[in-house]
Amino acid sequence: MRNLSKITLLSFIFIAIGLSTITTGLTSVPVFAIKEKNQIRTSGSGNPTISLNPSSGPVATLVTVTGNGFDPFSTVVISIEGDTRDTVTSTSNGGFNTTFNVPSTSSIGVHTVEASQGPNSASKTFKVTDMENPKATQGSRSSSKTFTVTSSGVPTITLNSTSGPVGASVNITGIGFDPSSTVVLTFNDTDIIIVTTSNNGEFFANFTVPLSSPVGFAQVVATQGSNSVSNTFIVTSSLGATSQPNVTATAPSSPNLSEKMILPDIFA
Repeated sequence: MRNLSKITLLSFIFIAIGLSTITTGLTSVPVFAIKEKNQIRTSGSGNPTISLNPSSGPVATLVTVTGNGFDPFSTVVISIEGDTRDTVTSTSNGGFNTTFNVPSTSSIGVHTVEASQGPNSASKTFKVTDMENPKATQGSRSSSKTFTVTSSGVPTITLNSTSGPVGASVNITGIGFDPSSTVVLTFNDTDIIIVTTSNNGEFFANFTVPLSSPVGFAQVVATQGSNSVSNTFIVTSSLGATSQPNVTATAPSSPNLSEKMILPDIFA
């Protein structure tokens, strides 16, 4: 009973100072909670894991990566054989869900897909089954579409999100461009970023939807000399200024005191 009373007392102390407790049997274990931006941040499990769907397929296959056990609200880098394919921010419980396309230059066989977050990392293997993919799927966290890869020399770009408001952050991946060359990215004819492709003609970059973009369909274009490819992005909201109505205030007219006032003849 004395030990149980001590455990109960410690539980009240933990709660009083802003700690939560997990009770297992007769032992209460404190779990530290940190408030960050009006959110409760709990520590990760320390044992991060990822899963791939699918775990095999031809080049340009869209792969969904699901992670758990990472640090909350932190950046996780997704790579395949050391080649960065995407970055994503983990949720409050240390999980995430994102997609990437298998590089068109990947060789047939098993390749390592890794999710890294500082000292935390987890990996799975993806098996490339074919060097050609006549109908690969390009997607995003909110929607998906299809595109056709006819050869590794045909430029293709992939957006990790195909819609969002102005100021949104978008990851873009390009394949099939000339190696070690400059690619200019534009958003509705506005230059947004310039990147250099890798030795295998690929690139990975991030851009912000221009604040001046109107609501509606926009074209994201990647141009490298004579090579050019585009993708559609839908701007869902803008920062258009709200016009104030033109109100003209008119002051009430004052009586002309110089005019003769006629009073009723009450003394007649």
